[in-house]
Amino acid sequence: MIDLLGHLHPILVHFPIGILVIACVMIWVQAIRKTETQSSISALLLLGAIAAIMASISGYLLSNSGDYEKGDVLAHQWWGIGTTLCAIFLYFFQAYQKIISLMLFVALAITGHFGGELTYGSNYLFASKKKAIPTKELSISAADTTQQKVEVDTSMEELSSVKNSPFQQEVLPILKSHCFQCHSSKKQKGKLRLDTEDFIKKGGKEGLILHAGNPLKSHLYSYLILQEDDDLHMPPEGKKQLNSSQIAIIKRWIEIGAPFGETAESESMHAMTLQSQAMTIPSDATDQMRSLNLSVEPANEEALQEAKNQGISISPYPSSNGGLSLNFVNIKRLDSKVWQATRALQKQVLQIKLTKRQDIQVEELLNFKNLQQLNLEQSNIHDVDLENLRQLPHLTQLNLYGTAISDQGIKALVAMKALKVLYIWQSKLSQEGLQSLKRARPDVTIVEGKFQFSPPDTNRLKAIK
Repeated sequence: MIDLLGHLHPILVHFPIGILVIACVMIWVQAIRKTETQSSISALLLLGAIAAIMASISGYLLSNSGDYEKGDVLAHQWWGIGTTLCAIFLYFFQAYQKIISLMLFVALAITGHFGGELTYGSNYLFASKKKAIPTKELSISAADTTQQKVEVDTSMEELSSVKNSPFQQEVLPILKSHCFQCHSSKKQKGKLRLDTEDFIKKGGKEGLILHAGNPLKSHLYSYLILQEDDDLHMPPEGKKQLNSSQIAIIKRWIEIGAPFGETAESESMHAMTLQSQAMTIPSDATDQMRSLNLSVEPANEEALQEAKNQGISISPYPSSNGGLSLNFVNIKRLDSKVWQATRALQKQVLQIKLTKRQDIQVEELLNFKNLQQLNLEQSNIHDVDLENLRQLPHLTQLNLYGTAISDQGIKALVAMKALKVLYIWQSKLSQEGLQSLKRARPDVTIVEGKFQFSPPDTNRLKAIK
C-alpha cells in the first residue's frame, strides 16, 4: 500500500500545481483590477495547500522506494517541501499574498526543474541541442529500411570507448540512449542499474539479468523482444524503442560471452564488430519472437467489420504484413456467435488475447493455424487444455500467468516445439516441476515472476523423468 501511494506521486503532483498557479494569477488580477474575489482565491489556496501536502507525502514515500539515489532526490524533495510551505503561508497570510505568490512561482519552477532531471535525466531541457559522441551508424534490417544513430548521453560519467571493446563501443551507447533514464545513478527502477559492469552483473530485485552466452535466459535481451504492450517489455510502452539492429547487437554481445573489457587481438576478429556479425544472423532478433514471417493475405474488410460488430478489438500484428491481433476484452460472453465472426480471419490471426476469462473453449483456438502468441492469463485453462494447444504448430509465446496449470501439464509444454517464451508465474506449478521444465526445454525463456510454488506432485515428476 505504501509503495502504491509513492507511485501515485507523478499523478498527485500536477494537481496542486494547476490549482496554485490559478490562485496566484487571480491574486494579481484582483490587485490590478481592484476586484473582490478573495473568497474564491481562499478556497483555491486551501485546496491547493492540501493537495501539495499529499503530493509531498507521496513524494517522500517514492524517494524511499529504492528507485532513486537518496542524494539525487534531496534537492527536489526540499524544494517541494518549500513549495508546500509557501502554499500554506499563502492561505493564512492574506496581507502578504502578492509577495508570497511570487516566491511560490519561483519555488514551483525550481521544484519542477529538479523533478524533470530525476525523470528525464540531467540537461533534459537542452537534450536536443547536445552534441552526441560520434558513433557508427547502425543499418536496420530489411524490416526497417531507414537508418538511425545511437546518441550517447554526454552528461553520464562513463568511460570513453576502448579499442576492441565491444561493450564500450557498441553496447554501452545503446544502454545510454535507451535505458539510463530509468536504470542509472539517478534512478533505479526495479533496483536495477545498467551504468557499470558491477551493477549489470548484480541485476535487480527480480534477480540476474545477464547470463553470458545465453541471450534467451538474459532479461537484458529477452525483455527487449517481447510485444511492446507486454508488461515486461523493455523499454516500457511509450518510451523510445530499440531498433532491430540494436537488439541484434545486444544479442550477439551476450552470445560471445558478454565481455566488458578489451578483447584480445585473436578474439577481436571473432567478436568485432558486433553490428556486422549481428546482421549475419539468419532472422531478425525481433522476428524470432514476434513473427515467423508467415505469408498471409490481407483480411477482407467485410470480415473485419463483422468481427468488430461482435465487440472484438482488432489491431495489426507487429512485424507482419497482413497479420492481425485479436483482443476479446470487451466480449461479455464468448459464445458461438463470437467465434463464428472470426472464421474468415483465422489465417490472418497471429495473436489472441483472452485474459481473465472463464469461458474459453480451447477447441476453437485450434482453428487459428498461424497463431504465434496466445495470452490466457488468469483464465480457466487447465492441464488437459495444453494437450490441444500443442497442436498449434507456430505458437512461440504462451502466457499462462495465474492459471491452474500444474506439473501435469509439463509434458504438453515440452512438446510445443515452436515455443520460445512462457509466462508461468502464480500457477500451480511446483518448484521441482519448473526445474524439470527448464531442463527439458533450455531453449525456452520461462518468466517465473515472484510467487509461491505449489508442493510437487512426486508421482507425476517420476513419470515425466
